[in-house]
Amino acid sequence: MPHLLSYKKGLYCFCHWLQGSSFWGLFGVSKRMNLYRRLGMVIIFSTALLVSCAPASQKGTLQLYANGEERLQTGWTSKDGWQLQFDHVYLTLGTVTAYQTNPPFDPEGGDRPKSEVTVVFSDPVTVDLVRDERPLVGSTVAAVGHFNALQWQTVAPSLQLVGTAQRGSVRVPFNLTLDQPLAFVCGDYIGDQRKGIVAANSAADLEITLHFDHLFGDGAEPPTAAINRDAVGFDPFAAIATPEGVTVDWTGLQQKLRSQDFERLRKVLSSLGHVGEGHCREVSL
Repeated sequence: MPHLLSYKKGLYCFCHWLQGSSFWGLFGVSKRMNLYRRLGMVIIFSTALLVSCAPASQKGTLQLYANGEERLQTGWTSKDGWQLQFDHVYLTLGTVTAYQTNPPFDPEGGDRPKSEVTVVFSDPVTVDLVRDERPLVGSTVAAVGHFNALQWQTVAPSLQLVGTAQRGSVRVPFNLTLDQPLAFVCGDYIGDQRKGIVAANSAADLEITLHFDHLFGDGAEPPTAAINRDAVGFDPFAAIATPEGVTVDWTGLQQKLRSQDFERLRKVLSSLGHVGEGHCREVSL
C-alpha cells in the first residue's frame, strides 16, 4: 500500500508539473492545452527518444583469406618424380560472395547459394600464395551469424605458377599462366576449426583453399592413389619445354599439349577449389 500511495503521489506531482510547466513554451504549446493532450505528446516524445537511442542491428567483421597450403612454401615431389619449388603462385580473384544459408548449402546439389544475408567482395585482387601462406583478400562489415557458403570466381590471368622442377640432373624453370577464368560454389568450411561465424563487434574469417596436389599429384602417395590417377603431373609440361624452360599461357597449352593431357588439365582445374577440406563445385560464369 505505501508503494501505491507513493506512485499516486508521484503521478499527481508529474501531472501538476505538466499543467503549469514552461517546458511547453519551448515547442510553442499553449498552456491552455488540456492535460491529456500534453500526456499524449510526452508519450510521443519519449517513444521517439527511445527509438533514436536503440542499438542498430548488430554487426561484426568478416575477413576473407586465400590459402594454397604449406606445400607451396616447402615444395614437394610430383606424381612423376619432379621436385617442385615455387617462387610465386599468383591468384587473381574477381567477385566473391559469402552467404548465410539455412539449411546449410550443399555444393553437390546442383543449385547456387541463396540467402537474404550476404557479403560481397567485389574488387578484383591478386595475391601471392607463396609469399604469404594465407594472404588477406578482403575485409568488410558483416551481419552477425554463420556465413556457411561461398561463390567465387577468378579473372584473367587467374593463376600464374612460377618456379622450377628438377628430376635427376634435369632442371626446368617454368612460368605457367592458366588464364582460363574459373568459378566455384562452396559449402561450409571443413577443417580443425569452424569458420565464418560472425559475432557482434568481433571478426571472423572465411577461406578459399586451393589444392595444387590435384594438379601435379603427390610422389609420396602410391601411383594408384586417387590424387595421382587424376593429376596431370609435370611430365606434360617438361615435354614442351625449351632449353630455357617452359613459359606458356592457356592458349599455348591448348596448342602444344597432347589433347588428352590438355583435357586432363582442364578437368583438374575444375577440382582445384576447396574451403579447407570441403569441396566446391565448378559453375559456369
